[in-house]
Parts: sequence; C-alpha cells; structure tokens
Amino acid sequence: MTDLQHASREELIEIIQTLMVRVEQLEEENLRLRQAGGGTPLAIKASRKPREKKARKRRKQGFARQRETPDEIRHHVAACCPDCGRKLSGGWPHRSRQTIEIVLQKKVVEHVLWRRWCGVCRKQVLPEMEASEFQVQGKRRFGTSVQAVVATLTIACRLPMRMVKRLLREFFGVHISAGEVVALLDGAKQAGEAALAELLAQVRGSPAVCGDETGWREDGKNGYLWGFFTPTLRYFVYRRSRGGQVPVEVLGEEFGGVVTCDFYGGYNRLGLLQRCWVHLLRDANELAELNADRPEVAAWVASLTELYREAKAFSHPKARARQQARREFERRGEAGGEA
Repeated sequence: MTDLQHASREELIEIIQTLMVRVEQLEEENLRLRQAGGGTPLAIKASRKPREKKARKRRKQGFARQRETPDEIRHHVAACCPDCGRKLSGGWPHRSRQTIEIVLQKKVVEHVLWRRWCGVCRKQVLPEMEASEFQVQGKRRFGTSVQAVVATLTIACRLPMRMVKRLLREFFGVHISAGEVVALLDGAKQAGEAALAELLAQVRGSPAVCGDETGWREDGKNGYLWGFFTPTLRYFVYRRSRGGQVPVEVLGEEFGGVVTCDFYGGYNRLGLLQRCWVHLLRDANELAELNADRPEVAAWVASLTELYREAKAFSHPKARARQQARREFERRGEAGGEA
C-alpha cells in the first residue's frame, strides 16, 4: 500500500484517477442492480419527501411508576470544579430521581392539662377531655397507632406474639409485654363490634348471599372460617364447628333471601337455595356420562347449560347485551305461552 503521507504528486494523481474510475463502475453497477430488482436508484429515492411521523397513540393506562409529591427535596450541587478547583455558583436542575423511605421512629406524646381560674364564677376550670382526643383507647399507655400495628401484625400477617413484640422493639424501640399485646387486641375487637354488627345487619338484609367455608387452624386447633358475601360486603366468622347451626346463627332463622352455596348439607336449613353453578354443571355432566344410553338425560343437561348461559347474559357488563338477552328471554316466553 502506498504511503500517502510521503507520496509524490504524480503518485497521488494516479491514485485519484483510479478511484474515480472505480466510483463510476460502482455507480453503474448499483443502477443496474436496482433496475433489475425493481428498486429505485438512490439519487431518486433521496429526492422524495420524508414521511410524516404519526403521533403516538395514547394508551388507556400507563404502566410506568407514577411520580409522587415529595415530602422532602434534597438538592445536590458541586462546590468546585473537579479540574481547575474553581468555586462554582448558580446553576440549574439537570435531572431528578425519587426514592421512598420509611421513617421508623417512636414518638412519646405528653398531654398536659392546665387548670385555670375563672374570676367571675370564682372556681377552677379544667378542660373536658375524652379518651379519643388523646388518640388512645381507655386509660392505656399505648396509642391507637401502636394498637393498629399490633392488630395488623397479629391478624392480617398472622405473626405470633413474640414476633410482634420483637418487631416493635427493633423497628420502633417500643418495649411491650405479652399482656399488653392481648389487651390491645381485645380493645381493637371492642372498638369494631359496632361496625361489625352493622355489617351483619346489612348481610342479613341482602336479598342474596353467597356462603362458603374452609378449614382454618387457630392456636393449634382445627376449625372453620365461614364466609358470607354480597356484591358489596364480605363477612367472616370463625367457629370450631362445621355444623348447619353456624349459617343459621349468622343469617338468622328469619332470613328470607336466596343463599348461593355448594351441595354441602349444612346449608339445607336456610330455606331457598341456589346451588353453585360450577358444582351444579359439573355434577350434571357426570350424570349425563353415567346415563349415556338415556337421551332424555343429555337433553336435560343441555337445557340446564343453556339456562346458565341466559342467566350470564342478563349480567353482561354492556347494557346493549343485557337488553338483547332480556328481549330474547321474553320472546321465548311469549312463544311458549302461545304454544
């Protein structure tokens, strides 16, 4: 290869002429290949107007982490130039990032009640305070915030008492005894009795309730968690028994609504029942398989399945689909009446 830095004028001219000939050959070959393949020469293609970029379609829901309103803003600036050491001033924000922190801190609040003298009535006056104004239940030393943490760790997280005590001590510096943990839980239960009674009254007054039960181990002993559900409420009770007296106890003997349940016999004392469609259709399909030689059984199962589909159409989220299902149901009813 020729050293271009030390080449003579004649050698450089010869190299340039050779390259020009090579460029002309490549251009002719490029044009020939594009014409043979139905393409467009680069010169023509470059002369076209660029396509307008369409605006990006907005999504119905974004999946990026939303920025929150900061509780504290910390500014980070360079005091001097790292190269020359000159002191820096002014500037502008370049970028920012958010971090989420949890402040674990115990706060001791001392409430001081002042006694004042009334010069007119000639008597001493103390402010009338209730326990709720101290944010505490009764005469307990631990406030409602501690009570809420204890109840959440014990009930929602199902942590044992010693672990609750340890977490309070290590995270918040709160030293609490086992007896106080029990007292706080009892207090939380008492505070929620009125709201729980109101929820039970709403469940009993609902026209339709779904009931179910599952095994639940509590304090090393087997029991059952019973659940009774409406479109807006979830009501749970724990009992050691799985007997039929539990749903009667919860819903009451005067319950006049419809109870949706499986085929467990414990619900049979409640009156009007709607068996769970999943269990019902599953058992109906098994019945059809066992009676494959009886076409009337298969026809009954098919009509039961069609009835389930019609019922689902009535609860379709779109109003138009619900109206269409209702009209179809009424049309079939009129046709049956005329027959």
